[in-house]
Amino acid sequence: MSKTMQLTIIFSLLVLLLVVAMMSGLIQSERWKISHLEVAAEYNRITPEQLRLMVAKSPERSFFRLDAEYVKASIESMPWVRYAHVVKQWPDTLKITIKEHQAIAVWNGVDLLNQSGEVFQVDAVDHLNALPRIYGVKEDSVMTLEHFNRFNQLLKPIGHEISQARVNERGDWQLVLRNGLEVFLGTEKHEARILRLAETWEQLLAASERLPERVDLRYSNGYVVRWREQQKVSAQKITFDRQDIG
Repeated sequence: MSKTMQLTIIFSLLVLLLVVAMMSGLIQSERWKISHLEVAAEYNRITPEQLRLMVAKSPERSFFRLDAEYVKASIESMPWVRYAHVVKQWPDTLKITIKEHQAIAVWNGVDLLNQSGEVFQVDAVDHLNALPRIYGVKEDSVMTLEHFNRFNQLLKPIGHEISQARVNERGDWQLVLRNGLEVFLGTEKHEARILRLAETWEQLLAASERLPERVDLRYSNGYVVRWREQQKVSAQKITFDRQDIG
């Protein structure tokens, strides 16, 4: 009998003994218990107590019978958990790694967007007042967040970030900055139009002692401004010589 054949027979016998032991009750939840829990987590939105409760949902405590995938699914059902990695380490340790969602914006008034533009749900979003509000098409959350971040970068010369953004199925964007300024971008040439506003912002402020309330950038060689004036508002179209900006 070859050495390979001998090893095969020995391995098969060991597997058979393990199966017999499990069927006979030798390996039970009361024996070979997992007694150590190692966790790598930031604990920004979840707590150690919440995590322990989710792990405790597993009906098994035995190293052999505990289902790591079940524990993983339980943890990932927590609202702020983006993903979890769960492995058993012999003889009595469960190792868990958790990555939380980082909320970037409130999405369509009820959900949240994480740093990758993925939509996730939490119990409530009303208290997250510091986050911008983005309203968009459900299937386009990733690209919508990419555009939103790009628009914020282009608006830096104005000195105010976007507090609210809306985009519909046609790609028509409307923005509200943190100073209350409304900006209408239309359905095309969004970056070029924002650049036009950013590059002429100082000139716009110098044109009036009042602050702008609304800027409509949907023009080929300028934009329309509505100015704040206590209870009254007035509109003025400002044009430029740069015909190459749409």
